[in-house]
Amino acid sequence: MRHLSGRPLTVAGGLLLGLLLAAVLLALNVMGVHIDDDPRPHARPTNAAGEPLTGNQPELSSALISTADLAARLTPTPSASAPTPAPHRTEAAAPPPTRAAAVPPERAERCRTLFIAPWELMPSGEAMADSQITINPSGGTPLLRQMLSLFTDDGATAAYETIRDSVTDCQAFETTLEDGSAATISLRELEVTDGGADGAYAVRIVARGKEGTLTGYLAVGRVGPMLSVLRTVGPEGAIDSEDAETTLDLAIDKMALLEGVIPD
Repeated sequence: MRHLSGRPLTVAGGLLLGLLLAAVLLALNVMGVHIDDDPRPHARPTNAAGEPLTGNQPELSSALISTADLAARLTPTPSASAPTPAPHRTEAAAPPPTRAAAVPPERAERCRTLFIAPWELMPSGEAMADSQITINPSGGTPLLRQMLSLFTDDGATAAYETIRDSVTDCQAFETTLEDGSAATISLRELEVTDGGADGAYAVRIVARGKEGTLTGYLAVGRVGPMLSVLRTVGPEGAIDSEDAETTLDLAIDKMALLEGVIPD
C-alpha cells in the first residue's frame, strides 16, 4: 500500500480548513451578523472652511418671517365697534431715471450682486436660515426673500456695514437682469425707525428695462449677533415700498425674541 506523503496531506488539510471557514462566514451572514471588510472607524464629515454651519442653531429658523406673520402685520385689525375697510394705498410712481455713469467691472459686479442677491456680499455666518414667501397670502408673486444669519464677534456689524457701503456706492448703475435683459437700477434710501434694533436700514429699488419697470425694496436689520436681509422686487405697482418698514420691524421683533436664547 502506498502512503500519502506529508505535502499532499498538508494541501488537503488546508482545503478542508478553507471550506470550514467559508461555511462559518456564510452561517454568520445568514443569521444577520455583518462582517465589515474595513474595520477602521470612518471619520465624521466636516464642513469646508467658510461654509455656513446650517442646522447648528435650529432656533434661528423660528425667527424667519412667514406668510401668516406678514399678512397679520400688513393687514390692519378692524375695530370691533366701527369696522372700516383699510384704505387703499397706491405706490408712488417711480421717479425719473437717474443717468448711470460708466463703472469699473469690479464695482459693476458688486452692484449687480447687491440688486440680485445682497446676502452674497456678506461673509458666511456661523449659522444661516433662508426663506422665500409670497407677499400676497393668497399666493403667487411677488416673493419676499429673507436671509437670516448668526455671526460671532463683530461679524454682524461688519456684514451690516458692507451692505450699507455697497448701497452708497451703487445708487445708480446699469446691469443685466436674471433673464439677460438690460436694465438701469436706482436705489433710494427710505426712512425707517430702528425699532430697538442695533441697526435698521432700507432702500427702495427701481429697475427700468425694455420690458417695463420693476420696483421693490431691500431692508436690513441687526439685533446683536443676528442680521436679517430682506429683498423683494416685482412689477411696478405690485409692491408698496412703504411696507419695507413694517416688514423690517417684524423681522427685528422676531430676532429680539431670540436674544438670550442664542449667545452673543
